[in-house]
Formats: sequence, structure tokens, C-alpha cells
Amino acid sequence: MTPTLELTTATAVENPGESPLTVSGTRALSIDASWLRTRTELLSDDVRGLHERTRAIDLDDRAYAKATNASVGDLLDELTSSRGMSWSDVAAAAGVSVSAVRKWRKGGTATAENRNSLGRIAALLDLLDDCAVADPAQWMEIRLPLPVGYAVRPLDLYAAGHPAAVIELAEHRHDADKVLDHYVPGWRDERSDYEVVVGADGERMIRQRSL
Repeated sequence: MTPTLELTTATAVENPGESPLTVSGTRALSIDASWLRTRTELLSDDVRGLHERTRAIDLDDRAYAKATNASVGDLLDELTSSRGMSWSDVAAAAGVSVSAVRKWRKGGTATAENRNSLGRIAALLDLLDDCAVADPAQWMEIRLPLPVGYAVRPLDLYAAGHPAAVIELAEHRHDADKVLDHYVPGWRDERSDYEVVVGADGERMIRQRSL
């Protein structure tokens, strides 16, 4: 039976020349600490998973409400006029072309899926408001603090299908690189000497990165 801390300490008091912690006692503490650390890490992963699932449900509920209660035209007005998003950013977030968004703007028909996509973007911006993000639409365009050569924005993460990563960043849960490590494994292998920017005409273009 492994001696307890109290037992080894009491023994040391009777024998002042001995170490306060015997080897067996130290080993027992190490084993206990290791077990507690493993349990804490597992619990942390479980809680993180639960939080991600509840946030996803919350975003789905908000998106449904937006798409149900607003027309495509209303959603575009909310995103561009009220929120200040550019047409190219709306298109990127919705996963469609700029010309498609312009067509909707002029009254063109949009599918239910497109309408839901617009409602989801609007819902995400509302959620970012709750995270105390000042000007969510503009924040979505800000480059994350990453090493030189990596130009990633919250908008890019959202467009790539990682809204949870965007919310994680907004809540300041972890540094940007750690968030990407979790949601976009391998992102460090995608360094490029070129970047995508929005030109004066509102169209996205590629240019060489300035160092």
C-alpha cells in the first residue's frame, strides 16, 4: 500500500534527518496529480464540445428566425446598409458570386438555401454583438494576428465553414493560432506570397503580399 502524505510527513517528524517526502510519497503525489490533470483535460474537452454544440444550435435558431421573418431584399439591406458589409464580402460569406448578390439586390429570385445563407450571416453578426464585438461586420474583415505570410480573417474562416472558430475568436477563448490549430489543422502549411484583396471596384483580386 502506498503511504499517504500525512503518514510520510509524520514519519519525517520523528526522524528530522529524513526528507519531508519519501520517494514513495512523492511518486504517489505525482500519480495523483497526473490522474487529476488527465481528468481535467478530458472534462475540458467535454465542456468545450458541449459549448460548441449549444452555440451551433443557437446560431441555427437565430438564422431560422432571420430567414423566416425577412425577405432576401430585407436581409441584403440589413447586411449592407445597416451592418456595412461590402457586396463581395456578402457573396463570399454566402458562398455565391458577386453577380448573384447583385441580381438579388435588383429583385432577382433567390433559392430558400440562399435566403437561409443570408439569414445565417445576419444571425452571426447579431451573435457577435452579444460577444461585445464593436462593429461585427468590420471586425470580420480584420486580419488575425498571425505570423508573417498568413492573411486570415474571421470572414475567411466563416466562408470556409468554421463559424465556431469565429465565435471562439470573438469570445477571446484562445489566441488566433491556437483557434486555427483546433479548427483548421494544417493551416500553417498554407503560407502564400500572394493575398486576396478587394479592389476599388468592389471585386476581389490577387496581389503579391507586401513584407
